[in-house]
Amino acid sequence: MLVLLTTVPGIEDIVINEVKEVFGDRVIRAEVFGRSPITGKVLVELKNAIHDELVKLRTVEHVVLVISEGVVGKDIESLRRCIWGLDLDGLMNYYTPSVSLGIDADRSGDHEFRSPDAAVLLGERLTEFLGRFGVRPVFNLDNADLVLRLIVDNERCILGLAMTRKTLRDRPYRVFNHPAAINPILANAMIRILNPRPGARICDITCGSGTIVIEGSLARRDTAFLCADIDYGYVRGALLNARAAGVDPLIDFVTMDSRKPAIRDKACDYAAFNPPFGIRMEPIEGVAPLYDALFRSLRDLLREGSSFVVITIRRSLIKKLTNKYGFNIVDERTINQGGVWSTIFLINKGGLDF
Repeated sequence: MLVLLTTVPGIEDIVINEVKEVFGDRVIRAEVFGRSPITGKVLVELKNAIHDELVKLRTVEHVVLVISEGVVGKDIESLRRCIWGLDLDGLMNYYTPSVSLGIDADRSGDHEFRSPDAAVLLGERLTEFLGRFGVRPVFNLDNADLVLRLIVDNERCILGLAMTRKTLRDRPYRVFNHPAAINPILANAMIRILNPRPGARICDITCGSGTIVIEGSLARRDTAFLCADIDYGYVRGALLNARAAGVDPLIDFVTMDSRKPAIRDKACDYAAFNPPFGIRMEPIEGVAPLYDALFRSLRDLLREGSSFVVITIRRSLIKKLTNKYGFNIVDERTINQGGVWSTIFLINKGGLDF
């Protein structure tokens, strides 16, 4: 089985690691799809994998079952040749005349054609192919029974069937929504980047609706979590979400101003948080003073030798504060959240943890 997994651009290696954890020796190959290392797409070849296993992956947005691959140039005629050269026989394992078809085209690279052009050509090809069997396909742009995905990345072209009808980032436990909630896929990735030791406590000091601590609890039931926010309504909403996920016993919920923590010093082994970017929600005092106060709090809350992970668009500010408070940047990675370039930092407090 060959599948294309889509994710947030910038965490492709984390997806590959999760796939290897879940499928073990059933993984034949797993690689970033596309010319750039940040494509948001991972191509995986598996043995004996089933649908239910694939859709339970926590760092993946969509799963596409690959039917055929091809090579494409820059001009639309090369695209036509590529699409007409794709092997569509595998489609007949899933298609019946009563099934409506949808087409989703996704193009990346320097081409003379656009995604809608690719979708139109694929529609023509499908009409011609199915016509050989005496079938006239019914296309439904809004709610098709079977959705075909055509993914073009520079010279590579893949045709596949969508195995997910809606994005896997829509977690069922989200009964309460924060106005600036983090993507659960990124929350899960942050815990994986942090890689806490068993039995440790991870603190989210701006927890909002609790996505980071909930994803962490679902992934690491050997770890304790603290969810703190200045807004009681958000903390209550986080508790409701955690109950819906069945992980509320693993999390302590605290309403407090994390600039002036109401918990003892060195209470946290690790921290993971998503402070306001200042785009959808601007703190009253401004982003820089808030970040400064949070870093000052982390200096007291974290044990020596501890690490924390933070996601933000304020890259230069994080570097300035890291230096100011004596922290060390262990790793940083660029990600793309719907067109907004952000950075995930892994930062160490330094010193020895006795």
